[in-house]
Amino acid sequence: MKYFYYLLILLLSFEYTAAQSNNFNKLQMAYGRDMMFYDARNLALGGSGLAGGSSSAALFLNPALLSKNTPGLYVHFGTALDKLNEDRSYPYYDTFVGFNDYGSYSYNSHWYGSIYGNLSYTLPLPYLGVVSLAAGFQPFKDFRYDYVEEVRDPLDKSDKLLGYNTISQQGLLSETVLAFSVQPIKNLSVGIKTGVLSGSIDSTMMIEPKAAEHLAAAQKNKLGKDLKNTALLFAFGLYYRLNERLSFGGLMRAPYTVKFANSYTTSLNDTQVVKYDQELEYPLSIGAGLEYRFQNILAARINFDFKYEMWSRFKDSRSHRAFFDTYTINTGIEHIFFDKVPLRAGLLFSTLPQSQDFSRTVITLGTGFKTGNLQIDFAGGISSFKYYQEDLFPDSIYNLDERSDPDRVQLTRFFVRLSLKYQLL
Repeated sequence: MKYFYYLLILLLSFEYTAAQSNNFNKLQMAYGRDMMFYDARNLALGGSGLAGGSSSAALFLNPALLSKNTPGLYVHFGTALDKLNEDRSYPYYDTFVGFNDYGSYSYNSHWYGSIYGNLSYTLPLPYLGVVSLAAGFQPFKDFRYDYVEEVRDPLDKSDKLLGYNTISQQGLLSETVLAFSVQPIKNLSVGIKTGVLSGSIDSTMMIEPKAAEHLAAAQKNKLGKDLKNTALLFAFGLYYRLNERLSFGGLMRAPYTVKFANSYTTSLNDTQVVKYDQELEYPLSIGAGLEYRFQNILAARINFDFKYEMWSRFKDSRSHRAFFDTYTINTGIEHIFFDKVPLRAGLLFSTLPQSQDFSRTVITLGTGFKTGNLQIDFAGGISSFKYYQEDLFPDSIYNLDERSDPDRVQLTRFFVRLSLKYQLL
């Protein structure tokens, strides 16, 4: 248990992240948010597992890990729930000391759900060692975002309602995957996977005045994004068990291109449809990890991964914004008790492409149990940070004075995963 005390101290020391100025939400709406965790155990271990991940997550984490299955047919199914709390506040001043504090003017809280699953078959073959085949589906990039702002007159004693400003974007890109793993020599496995993306994104931005004097400001903009190409993803993984205590893993995901056919309408031009194409070139990603098993009577193991993504090579055919390369550190520890019930904890630390100083930290916990041929795992995680951004909807829409200082945005995201794995044969 002493390993968990050390880890919890480490997790708490990373909980605070500095605030930066950025259009974080707008860029995630434009380019999507990676689904960082592939099943409950992967979440509980802070996203780590390139060398010690479960075979059920191997299809998306590292295909070489499929060889860890004992021979048989397995089905894996799970559900993912992510909750985003966004609190926006503006600075206010008084005539005595100037800046006083921040006042919250918009609070949004939304749950976003998805499902994932795969089917895998492992068997020993002459000359090839252990061979595994798998197929499945998984949310890949999440574009969903919702925002509601209630605007009231700050100079009216009755707190007069002026209108509502809203943003609603729905849709994600899902990956359908085929994977193959082979163990040509003892303790070494290699795997390859190919995936096809599917999905569409629909976004609506609305200004809804409720006061008669502002009705002319009403506006409704809609953007639809449909895939125009067959977006293919390729990844190569390896897994090597040096001895009974130390294992290594690696993954390389090739660059891929997503082409959207966009359709834009706005009430300002009599709902005329504007159509245009957009091409996004996502970069190469590489990662390496290790798993170490401690020498004690209770089975404890620690995983550590390092991943690097070359975002400086990202290209958007309709924008020339520069991004920065990013790195992610994933670490997790799993302690197995005598009754084979695990306790897991993890930490994810990642820089973000918008700024070299912009980072994200996720703290995670989880457990599970096995009954017969059924393995059940569940986990949760939390991430919290803040940044500064210009007002999403200018106050001048309602003839109010513009604020010169940016808003403070506090984001808190919760991650929940439930995974089921059952051996059919």
